[in-house]
Amino acid sequence: MVKRVPPEQGDLFKMHIVNAAVKDDIHSMEYPLFSLAKRADTEVREYRDARNGKSLKIIPSAYGMPTIFDKDLLIYAMSQLAAAMNQGQPVSRTIVFQTSDFLNATKPDKDGGKNYTLIIGSLRRLRGTTLETNIETGGKLETEGFGYIDDYKIVQPTSRGKGALAVQMSLSPWLYRALMNFEILTLPKGYFALGQPIERRLYELARKHAGSTGVIWKISMQRLLEKTGSKQSPNEFAKQVRAIIKSDSLPDYRVFLDKAKKPYNVVFLTRNNKALIEELEKKNLFDWYEELLKSNPRE
Repeated sequence: MVKRVPPEQGDLFKMHIVNAAVKDDIHSMEYPLFSLAKRADTEVREYRDARNGKSLKIIPSAYGMPTIFDKDLLIYAMSQLAAAMNQGQPVSRTIVFQTSDFLNATKPDKDGGKNYTLIIGSLRRLRGTTLETNIETGGKLETEGFGYIDDYKIVQPTSRGKGALAVQMSLSPWLYRALMNFEILTLPKGYFALGQPIERRLYELARKHAGSTGVIWKISMQRLLEKTGSKQSPNEFAKQVRAIIKSDSLPDYRVFLDKAKKPYNVVFLTRNNKALIEELEKKNLFDWYEELLKSNPRE
């Protein structure tokens, strides 16, 4: 297997690629690095995965922990950089972009007026929050606390000075290493249409954990609660998952409850029927699948 080599580095990358494939890093998909709250979340978070020894501590600033919607800025940056790398262009972890291009790529169906101001809050949360973790990127461990981004600058403010028309920001070396080592996965553009934080988090977990086949992923409700980073009670979280099962809103995957035994497992199945049938046949799971459909009637 030939190892992919990133192109040479530059001092500043101007993001300008239209319709770049949406890319996300596998580490923030795996671990709960972003808040699912809709209000300022200033609580210090600690997460430990007993299965692999990975841990992280998130220390928000007064502006709060970055939300999963703030993450759109990082996804947009990684998408642009990955597209440039695929074209052999020199890239840099310091990037500059027009806010309108960012909004067109991530919020095409929403009123963009107030988003020119909201982007300032996203930048403050991404810069102000400190991460401490033993999760490696590119095979390297960060031994110091770091932010999601190192710095930002409003290159061009809005006419009243409260928003940003153009932004410059520097990705953290931790995140940039993940990109340079191709520790990323492709997301559908429909990801940005998901309006509920828990929908986005469930999708990225399924995308990360369904495996190379991307067909089936099964997880206990309690384990799923832990991996989402949700602060809801188990009962409240289970209600939210059931609502998402009913709405059938996730791209690429359908969600079910496996009621064969208690506590129930949550099952994510690909919407690719051909791939699903092949996997069910390969693993002799047709009887299980039929019971799953019977116990999860759709309206």
